[in-house]
Amino acid sequence: MSRFVARNFALMTGALALSASMALAGEAAPKKLSYTPADPDHYPYHGVVEKNGKKINIDGAVMQVKAPIKLKKGQLKYGKDATPKEIAGWNVDVRPDGKGLPAGQMTVEQGAEVFANNCAMCHGDFGEGVGKNPVLVGGQGTLTNQALTGGEDGPEKTLGSFAPYITPFFWYIKMAMPLPTPKKLTNDEVYGIIGYLLQLNEIQVDGKDIEDDTVINAAFLKKVHMPNEKGFEYNNLRKPDTHNTRCMKDCRDMKKWKVMHIKIDATESIKPTVEVPRYNCGKPLSIGANGCPAAEMELPKKAGGDDAAASAYKASCAGCHDSGAAGAPVVGNKDDWASRIKEGEKTLYEHAIKGFNGMPPKGGNMSLSDDQVKAIVDYMVKHSK
Repeated sequence: MSRFVARNFALMTGALALSASMALAGEAAPKKLSYTPADPDHYPYHGVVEKNGKKINIDGAVMQVKAPIKLKKGQLKYGKDATPKEIAGWNVDVRPDGKGLPAGQMTVEQGAEVFANNCAMCHGDFGEGVGKNPVLVGGQGTLTNQALTGGEDGPEKTLGSFAPYITPFFWYIKMAMPLPTPKKLTNDEVYGIIGYLLQLNEIQVDGKDIEDDTVINAAFLKKVHMPNEKGFEYNNLRKPDTHNTRCMKDCRDMKKWKVMHIKIDATESIKPTVEVPRYNCGKPLSIGANGCPAAEMELPKKAGGDDAAASAYKASCAGCHDSGAAGAPVVGNKDDWASRIKEGEKTLYEHAIKGFNGMPPKGGNMSLSDDQVKAIVDYMVKHSK
């Protein structure tokens, strides 16, 4: 789960972006909505038919139904028809209205234990986030904050403050978490984890608090209303993004117009206030001259050597190897590294590149080359002897 909660919500919640209002000529006017409802059957344009007989999909696009291709018996010699069980294995998405949620259940108390064993290494025992990993709790009431001067707190986008619906998170957690070993959680465990996160975010259901013995299942999640449920406006693909009229004659001669380029360094236009906590550069520390905490100031001054390895380490490995999350050896701790160093350079390289125990290949950053990973390993060993 990320400040995915900020970065990946657009992927998770589907078409939850801009407003829907205008009906095209010849169409029945849809109900106007200021937000995206949970049930796609209530989306604007759902079921609307144009004069030419074409149906309009729930996202506003015209459905182009093609006639099935007719094949002679034995024409294709590859593959076979998918069985219902095989289809069910792929049909795992969960809609905002809860359609697609599987059977299963778990209490919040049990879910807290599952979270501690599988999620706390990155997200903290109470969803507060470890290092630069996503914060999952809090932030309610901050979404309208504007960090205009660089010294103000901006919106804190978490599961509790930003997500419009909770049910799609079952799909995400089930398929993508925990990061080192995705798909390992059972349906029961996912229900328990979600229940624990809802409790931490103080979400009420039917006006009641979620208690430790509350049983979380599909029926329960369908009753959950998140604080930001109406925070996403409907994305109407039938409404154009622009309203310009195309010029067909007597158009402007662009040779007579000069294109002006703005030349300004935006980073120099706003100076953050000194001694104001900031969270986007790491832990909330006093601000340095360039807007980042002093602890974050030691950036590489050249592209190669130990400086480059240190920078790559901070970006891809420090989240676990600075804190010891998931049993990772802490850089600088000689006792943690002694037995590993004895295994030899080749073994360390192989574990780092291919993954080992709870660590994913290349620390989860597959954009790193093998040589870059080896340089990071050398850096970690150098500072741990």
